[in-house]
Amino acid sequence: MSTVAVTDAKPEDPSMTTCFVIAPIGNEHAPNGSPELVAYEENLEIYEKVILPACARHGIVPVRADGIAETGEITEQICRHVLQDDIVIADLTGGNANVTYELGIRHLTGKPIIHIGEHGQLPFDLSLIRTIMFKRSRSGLVSARRDLETALKGALDNRFEPLTPARILFGLPVVPSPAAVVEAEPDDLEAPGLLDRFARVEAQTEAVGETTEAISGFMTVIAEATLQIGPVMERAAQPGTPMSAWLPAMTELARSMAEPASGLREACTRFAGQMVEMDAAVQAAFDVIETMPPEQRSGSPTGFLEQMISTAESTHEVVSVLGEVEVGMRWLVKMSRELRGPGRDLTAAVKQVSGVMARIADWERRARALI
Repeated sequence: MSTVAVTDAKPEDPSMTTCFVIAPIGNEHAPNGSPELVAYEENLEIYEKVILPACARHGIVPVRADGIAETGEITEQICRHVLQDDIVIADLTGGNANVTYELGIRHLTGKPIIHIGEHGQLPFDLSLIRTIMFKRSRSGLVSARRDLETALKGALDNRFEPLTPARILFGLPVVPSPAAVVEAEPDDLEAPGLLDRFARVEAQTEAVGETTEAISGFMTVIAEATLQIGPVMERAAQPGTPMSAWLPAMTELARSMAEPASGLREACTRFAGQMVEMDAAVQAAFDVIETMPPEQRSGSPTGFLEQMISTAESTHEVVSVLGEVEVGMRWLVKMSRELRGPGRDLTAAVKQVSGVMARIADWERRARALI
């Protein structure tokens, strides 16, 4: 089995880039220390620290396997995404058989595919395929994320050459490719220091604030759209009114919600990526403050701790409101297919923010323990 991260196969917004991530998977519920649990945690680390923030930088919305909302056979859905999505990111670490199988299918399409893999963990010689190699360290994963951001930009700018299988299949000239393995871990001289991390947190906090405001703005527009359509829905609910009277109201609601729901999804994806990107610097700051005697934590350290608590509390509020909106949308989606597009966007938005809540809760826990 492999882990996948997907976007909807037919997004409402034609400009939305679809992305499918194939990678090794383990078992979240396996016993502690088991190979299955280790595989799950290692894959989750790469997804959260490399793939998610890199995609968020370009407005791409990856969703993990449990975010596939459509009913149907999971194998068929995976094949459709491998064949149809705009971009595929393949984590070749460990030589998982299903990953290799899905990789081969994608190579035949001639569409963009980006390979990443951990040093010493690749199953075969990739010297002729550009691969982002990484070491499982803080600086290694940061560098891998940056290299992936660059590779994604190339794919979005159509700077991608079909690989040999696709060239043969489509009758294109097969040209030799130079070795192109990207070393994602530079010398440790390039790794950020503690002061660099503190400065990065300050800069990113401002960006997170702007994203949070955008999320609140989209949620306000969605709420207003629901209120404005209320009178029409009340008339449709009158005794004796045919069920067809609901359809214009549902169509109008879907129309007014489509753009803000899509914007909310993108903003929540950006928020999740920013949280993941901040984590290394935030954790480093906590580590430094822990070494300080309590009497020396006044001033900037205390301000930082209070800021982390405030961030956690405001995020809890956002998740709560998003959850309430999504619950309401579940009922409306069952009423009319017109609302399925906005409904999918809202569900994806909730999953993106919920996915980083464990990380943010850890920030709050550490901050409260130190303040």
